[in-house]
Amino acid sequence: MHLFYAPEITDKTQEYTLTEDESKHCVRVLRLKQGSRVELLNGKGLSVLAEIKDDHPKKCTLHILSTEFHPRSAKEIHLALAPTKNMDRLEWLMEKATEIGLSKMTFLKCDHNERGQLKLDRLEKIAISAMKQSKRYYLPEITELVSFQSFVQNHPNGFIGHCYPAEKIDLNSIEESKVFLIGPEGDFSENEVNFALQNGYQAVSLSDFRLRTETAALISVMKLSLV
Repeated sequence: MHLFYAPEITDKTQEYTLTEDESKHCVRVLRLKQGSRVELLNGKGLSVLAEIKDDHPKKCTLHILSTEFHPRSAKEIHLALAPTKNMDRLEWLMEKATEIGLSKMTFLKCDHNERGQLKLDRLEKIAISAMKQSKRYYLPEITELVSFQSFVQNHPNGFIGHCYPAEKIDLNSIEESKVFLIGPEGDFSENEVNFALQNGYQAVSLSDFRLRTETAALISVMKLSLV
């Protein structure tokens, strides 16, 4: 059944009109007609079975048939990373991490950042598409860039991946989901690593080899999804 994103829908909604983009995709691309059934996801745990009442290509109206709420897992997968210089890599990460079950992605302002601005609307569209593709019921929360120091102070006692020689725990030894910090392509600065350690973070060995930011981030999300 075809899936559509409907962020405003609730279990009290009786009729819903798709956005212009979703209406166009529904009617002109998929060629769905009056009486066709579709499924709606609000990204907050609700899935809805609906029937097309008016197949207008710009404001397709749906009649709600039934709703089902899917409780969120108690496990939160929170990734905090410095954005990559290449947006294509960041978009790829957003897609794959959403499919795996990412709960929240925070972008960090670090000493060695190569990117200082982000188009969050583009990343959100990719996350929405990945949520529908994988039929996840929750859309990851995506936050604006925040300073490394303030984030670490507000979210102590997590994990951090870095490339400096140091005592580190093995990735496979992680047994609980905590926020995971991944640095920029030039790595965190030594001051940042020390600051994280002072705030209760544990250094984690992700690989015997040097990984790209998006690769290290995806490995972290995969591990947190399994604990």
